[in-house]
Amino acid sequence: MSWDAYVTNLTANGALEYAAIIGTDGNIWASNFGVAALPSYQTEVPDEKNPDITTKVAYDEKAAFVHALTHKGESGNAAGVRINNQKYYSVNFDGESKSWYLKKNKGGACVAWSNTVAVFASFSQTLNAENGAPQNASDCNKRVLDMAKYLAESGY
Repeated sequence: MSWDAYVTNLTANGALEYAAIIGTDGNIWASNFGVAALPSYQTEVPDEKNPDITTKVAYDEKAAFVHALTHKGESGNAAGVRINNQKYYSVNFDGESKSWYLKKNKGGACVAWSNTVAVFASFSQTLNAENGAPQNASDCNKRVLDMAKYLAESGY
């Protein structure tokens, strides 16, 4: 099975918005969001005291992702956690079980990892799966955790 097939499996039936298989070194093995690598770019960060004032900061998604996996979900960047140029907030990071739950505007994501690979998927409450139900955290978390467990048991 190619790595793309794992992403297809995660997003089957429209249950998830985006998915990726990412090496714990930050290299994308497969994704459905059209990038071959987690990108670097400039992003706006609101001032802590006055959110109407913003500052541009350099952001490297690959470096921030790798840093977050080893630093309790902290990206090490003023722009926080960003994946696929979307801003996320950590809800729960569990280094022992290697799972990380994230929230974003009208949705969220889950990341689970083993020694060499991380599984990422996001959902949007504004999108419906093929069964007509809105995408949701429960389906996202289950699919990601099951896939990560399978990959870990397969030696990844």
